[in-house]
Amino acid sequence: MLTQTENNKRLAKNTLLLYGRMLLTVGISFYSTRLILANLGIDNYGIYNVIGGFVSMFYMVTSTMTQAVSRFLTFELGTGNKKKLQQTFSTSINILLLLSLVVVLLAETVGLWFVNYKLNISPNRMNAANWIYQFSVLSFVCEMISVPYSASVISHEKMGAFALVTILKVLLTLGIALMLSVSPIDKLVFYGILVLLISISIQLMYWIYCRKHFHECKYSLHIDKNIFKSMFGFAGWNFLTTCASMLSSQGVSILLNMNFGTAINAARGVASQVNGTVGAFSKNFTTALNPQITKSYAAKEIEYTKLLVCKGAKFSYLLLFFIALPCILEIHFLLSQWLKEIPPYAGVFVQLSLIYSLVEVLLGSSETLNRASGKIRNFQILVSITQLLILVFSYFTISVTKNPIWTVAITNIFYLLIFIPRVIINKPFINITFTYYFKKVLSGILIMSVLSIIISLIPVYYLQEGWSRLIIVSVISTISIIVFSYLFVLTKGEKLKILNFVQYKLSRK
Repeated sequence: MLTQTENNKRLAKNTLLLYGRMLLTVGISFYSTRLILANLGIDNYGIYNVIGGFVSMFYMVTSTMTQAVSRFLTFELGTGNKKKLQQTFSTSINILLLLSLVVVLLAETVGLWFVNYKLNISPNRMNAANWIYQFSVLSFVCEMISVPYSASVISHEKMGAFALVTILKVLLTLGIALMLSVSPIDKLVFYGILVLLISISIQLMYWIYCRKHFHECKYSLHIDKNIFKSMFGFAGWNFLTTCASMLSSQGVSILLNMNFGTAINAARGVASQVNGTVGAFSKNFTTALNPQITKSYAAKEIEYTKLLVCKGAKFSYLLLFFIALPCILEIHFLLSQWLKEIPPYAGVFVQLSLIYSLVEVLLGSSETLNRASGKIRNFQILVSITQLLILVFSYFTISVTKNPIWTVAITNIFYLLIFIPRVIINKPFINITFTYYFKKVLSGILIMSVLSIIISLIPVYYLQEGWSRLIIVSVISTISIIVFSYLFVLTKGEKLKILNFVQYKLSRK
């Protein structure tokens, strides 16, 4: 294993690379979507999204296998067993090929029937819809097979390559958006062909890079039975949670629709989009950190693993809190500037969703540790039961109160109730107790958050809503978080590193 100093440098470098990727891709993605919508038209774009949304159900398999493959590859990198690392890679490829075959069989039978006889698509566009469906299925297969390659890149912490491929994908999508205006055939079909070509291109990029840089990325037909059993067991428990999460999320959406109409679904969609964009600021850091947690645990460096888990929780929270706090305080103004018509309850939904994300991000590194251990059954059962209880309690509270806000509030309440169990569930692996976690992470975070919120609320109460107040609130909240984080959140060692870094920069001027 590398020294902690080298790991910290690599972590900082990878985080910056991922932030650069995010800042570049978000703007291009929004512009590309605008061009695609303009060139395809609302009906064609709607057809593509309803077909893509149907095929996306199969991505539950991909998401669970991605976590499983990434965990096992990263773990073997940490142990240094090169032979088992290569066996793990080949076994994961073969598993995904088998799953792809199953998905294709389902897609070409039940799925094809559903598209042609159940989806509400104009008869004169059914031919194009069927082409899009076939392209979407092929794109799914390409992305599924590329999982071990992209997981290898992340496991080796080559975030520069990962960021570059992501940027190229976004640029290629922009190219599609520009080419649609000169399509030689049906625009929707042409769009589907180009999206498929991008999926194939991305797969080739990962394949070429991994074959060149990683010795384990050599395919063989051999399937290691022990790895196969372990990986499928791991993926199975993940699949349980994914299904419970989807059932809960879609069930709550249906409940809201049945009781309050489509406007509430629009509000929930707005909250989801805002939450996802804001959450990306901390996700970049965790993407760079997670491989180090898994590798250090695999190498049995327990004290360093505990340090990484606590550091991950603190800094993930801080990165999210910097953006979330002004958004929570100024959400009504922000929504008024973004949307021509604000769906009812959208502001409250966004605020509660961001609070939920702040709670969840404190447990992100703990969840990574749980996956690293491979003993995920109890954790996945706990989360799955919670998801289903959220759906049940949402049904009853909506029936009694007739207030949609309770659906988001219940989610927050339940995840707060299982906060302590989710911390201590990792005690057998590295002996993290809740008392230890509270002392190292939560106590400072709570003090910093309360003080920052109180100070940031002052201009909200005394100034009129507008751009000036938004800027003032943002500046005050940023300064407050920095000052109180330094005083209450950072350790003595972290403070010393910051002071040394500042002194070094000042001495160079």
